[in-house]
Amino acid sequence: MKKAITLALVLCVGGFAAYKLTKHADDIRADVFSEGEKPVWLEADSAAAIDSRIRSDFSLSLSEAAERIRELHPGVTDADIDTFIARHYIEAKTIDGEVRIHRKSPRNLGLLNPEYNGGITDRGYDAKPERLAYVDSVLSYYRGKNSKGLAHKVKFRFSIDVPYDRSLEGDSIRVWMPVPLEGELCDRQEDVQILSTVPADYVLSGDRSVHNTISFVLPAPAEGDTAHFEYVGSYVSKGKFVSAADVDKNIKPYDKSADLYKRYTAMEAPHVVRLDSLARAIVGDETNPHRQSELVADYIMQYPWAGAREYSTIKCIPEYVLRERHGDCGQVSLLYISLMRSLGVPARWESGWMIHPGEKNYHDWAEVYFEGVGWVPVDVSFGRYGNASDADARTFYSHGMDAHRFATNKGVCGDLYPAKRFVRSETVDFQAGEVECSRGNLFYPGWDSSFTLLSVEPVEY
Repeated sequence: MKKAITLALVLCVGGFAAYKLTKHADDIRADVFSEGEKPVWLEADSAAAIDSRIRSDFSLSLSEAAERIRELHPGVTDADIDTFIARHYIEAKTIDGEVRIHRKSPRNLGLLNPEYNGGITDRGYDAKPERLAYVDSVLSYYRGKNSKGLAHKVKFRFSIDVPYDRSLEGDSIRVWMPVPLEGELCDRQEDVQILSTVPADYVLSGDRSVHNTISFVLPAPAEGDTAHFEYVGSYVSKGKFVSAADVDKNIKPYDKSADLYKRYTAMEAPHVVRLDSLARAIVGDETNPHRQSELVADYIMQYPWAGAREYSTIKCIPEYVLRERHGDCGQVSLLYISLMRSLGVPARWESGWMIHPGEKNYHDWAEVYFEGVGWVPVDVSFGRYGNASDADARTFYSHGMDAHRFATNKGVCGDLYPAKRFVRSETVDFQAGEVECSRGNLFYPGWDSSFTLLSVEPVEY
């Protein structure tokens, strides 16, 4: 079945508030298309696109949500559901005067309600053996016991397919796809190579964006065809570990005049924000940046994971986590970064994919900078491995990173290169890619995105 393509046409009018653009959406459509030529997928502006996303996210009526919840948890009453909403186990929003429930809430309830999840909130309390193995391979390398567990040579294919749509006839399609970081931007990845591409011509963003991309242009597909974009690439992904003892031995006072310090302690609204009071409450009188990072990580790990709202619909993600009392990987990472910067400790974003065997998925994490030590990975979403017998393994993800990663972003909400003309499908992160024509954005999942691991082979150092 042919997928419908969703296009957002962004009108750039300086000084106009979003609500004004929404109010005049019909007028904008009339200006762009004559009668009989108005595609059903046309969005007039970014405000309309966000409103559409919110309605899609909160797709369940109260009765529909109750029915799904009772399928999973028989015996739940209407009064129970009211209590779950009040306790933020279920996420609700009033839209057009009606209470709507987030589409992931029935499943999330089993993760957030202590009565259903065994009372467990701390992330990573009971790591699976394979997860422990990823950690042990890096630790054993650093301890001189394993010559092949630190790094992998990864070969992959990334592709985007845009189906035919009559409204795109005669137009052109530009796509952006993620590319692995390397060098100073990510010292755990190196030897990034573009092995083949379709089409042949492409543009790499390099250091001109926090989102590392490869971009292509093709004519819109003819009827019965698909515009196919792909590249095959390879890189070496390394694990990294900096022990708590090494941090404590080498840490120095910050050079607060340095560009690095200024850049990574600055706030970046709307998702990296000052949380001074909370940050100080968490660390108390502690002044050591390393210990502060551990205290902040421990605090955040108490917030359970849950399926997320689309980031573009959230005004301030750290505040969302604090209000709703849960968050996914990217949401808690932005909370960590905000808290660390509020303490005057440099911290930054990193994201892309986790590519553990059988667990390939989007993933986000952070890094913290200690003077005299350098950047140290911090994955608060992976938590503390409480069932690990090794002390370094228990705190590994606040001091290191496994080798099964595809890091492509070094910040959020950045401008793509070449510049994107219209609102993005994903306005915060960049993992699935982006697509637009000459008149607007093509929203995922109106097109197909695929990231395929072709080979992952150990590398000996």
